[in-house]
Amino acid sequence: MSGKREIQTVGVCKLTGEKAKFARSHIIPRALAKPRPGGQAFAQLSGNKRPVRRRDSWYDLQLTSHKGESLLRDYDTWGITELRRTKLVWQSWGPMMSLTSSDFVEFKSTPWGFRKVLISNPSRLRLFLLSILWRAASTTLDEFAEIKIRSVDLKKLTKYVRDGALPPYSFFPVSLTQISTIGFMHNLGAIAQIRASSRVLGVRIAAEPIFRFYFDGLVAHFYIRPKEETLNGMKSMFVGSSAPLIVPTVTFEQSWQLLNFRTVLAESEDRFPGGIEKAEGRG
Repeated sequence: MSGKREIQTVGVCKLTGEKAKFARSHIIPRALAKPRPGGQAFAQLSGNKRPVRRRDSWYDLQLTSHKGESLLRDYDTWGITELRRTKLVWQSWGPMMSLTSSDFVEFKSTPWGFRKVLISNPSRLRLFLLSILWRAASTTLDEFAEIKIRSVDLKKLTKYVRDGALPPYSFFPVSLTQISTIGFMHNLGAIAQIRASSRVLGVRIAAEPIFRFYFDGLVAHFYIRPKEETLNGMKSMFVGSSAPLIVPTVTFEQSWQLLNFRTVLAESEDRFPGGIEKAEGRG
């Protein structure tokens, strides 16, 4: 944080529609994008923009009123507790450096595996994740500029999140991938990408446009307009559609997360030499 006083402004809450003072709204819940030990800053990386200093998660001062933020806080409180209970995020592992869980199956001699996770309330977990998608799609922060959805879908998403109503199965279904070994702490924003055609746990999945979010060793893929074959083939992997939830795993060392981080790091350093050290307070 900069230490500067934040001035509350009045406007229309994008969640409730009321005119009121804005609250300080985190896009990714702060508990899932925690500061480094000792408060050391992150360098916020983007290949085509100069690195900037950031202590923790992103927040918007003109997104929700205090009433709207209270609704989001309720989602976050339950959702983060559930992610910790099920050991889906690194912060819940204690001293472990690699995942140990009775529901975890490793494919020997490969970085891959999967879990069958018993979620206590699958519908509630889905709404929690959709609330994060709503924040990213509704904010004007540059870091979430790639999370663009059609206005008709954003209106629907706003209503589902505001009212706590579960949307149809085909509406932005979300799957999770867990990173099964501890990696270094980092802070990358959500992106839009085409998930390549692949075989996941024996199921052939066609190429699909997705939004990809990362938080604390867990990756969420929101499918934008999924094909019927994807909806059918991945049903056991979509949050809220089955019990238990099938969660593919991959080691950090072999993850796309690490590959992407290295790519963005190299692009940023090439374009802005010394910018990362300066943003982290080391230059």
